[in-house]
Amino acid sequence: FGVIGIGHFCSQRGFSVDIKEAVKKLVPMTRKLWQMTKSKMLPTPAKFHYIFNLRDLSRIWQGMLNSTSEVIKDSTVLIKLWKHECKRVIADRFTTAEDVEWFHKTQLKLVEDEFCQAQKPADFAVDAYFVDFLRDAPEATGEEPEDADFEMPKIYEPIESFNQLKDRLNMFLQIFNESIRGAG
Repeated sequence: FGVIGIGHFCSQRGFSVDIKEAVKKLVPMTRKLWQMTKSKMLPTPAKFHYIFNLRDLSRIWQGMLNSTSEVIKDSTVLIKLWKHECKRVIADRFTTAEDVEWFHKTQLKLVEDEFCQAQKPADFAVDAYFVDFLRDAPEATGEEPEDADFEMPKIYEPIESFNQLKDRLNMFLQIFNESIRGAG
């Protein structure tokens, strides 16, 4: 994943050297976190779904590679994205608060060990959530070719506030309800 990560977060795509250096650290950190989780969170009859495999690493990096230099401006945002992806792929399986707390503390310790205090996000303990549906589709100007695509851009970016997210989700729910009522 190191070659893939460094290839994606390259200067030709607009990423800074700071981000490239952070990616070099995040690849082994992801593996360490996965190995620690795999050895600590063993499946039991009550937690039979605690099975972790290499596909988890692939899913984490697949999510990381959905980002653009427009969103990932510095290593702080990149580390928050890494935290979000690890929680999305691994910690979402946990069924107890103790397991989630262990995972959070383990992530925090790994970041503190690998990044100096200046690079570590000050608000790392606060969760950041990334979504790809916050932006509106571009509006037609009339000068586009007939086959122009006016789909919503899928830009993976952090949410600024839960109110913004709530408003966006309510808009999608309203559009869905209108389409269902119109189809009947």
